Amino acid sequence: MSAGVVLDEEKFRKSDRRLTPQRQAVLQAFLELSREHPTAESIYKVARRYCPTVGVATVYRSLDLFVQMGLIQKAPSLNGTARYETQKVPHNHFVCLKCGRIYEFHKAQRPAADGEIEKKGFQVLNASTIFFGYCPACR
Repeated sequence: MSAGVVLDEEKFRKSDRRLTPQRQAVLQAFLELSREHPTAESIYKVARRYCPTVGVATVYRSLDLFVQMGLIQKAPSLNGTARYETQKVPHNHFVCLKCGRIYEFHKAQRPAADGEIEKKGFQVLNASTIFFGYCPACR
């Protein structure tokens, strides 16, 4: 398991929540698919390999819990279907209008708009710009 899983297990130990076999399977499936910005359905299909008794409702509840705990976050998507990604440095997304694939582009610095927002009393925790268009394969 990766270092991220160890940190995730530590967050569970510090919380009132248990890392059940079903939640562990969902977490492992997410980590296996994380480069793809997976949907709950794709996570469910992989999680069943780790825990055959996991149900689709458990996957959705687990993902919602992981988001609440700050382990993962929802990624932007084209059709409103929730996609998930790991918590990491602020970055931008490109969503292909044809295939729906999501690409990440890491930004080197915070945009000036973040500073303007903070001057008005808001606290910026994360920021992302979403670009829509056609990826090289779909052009």
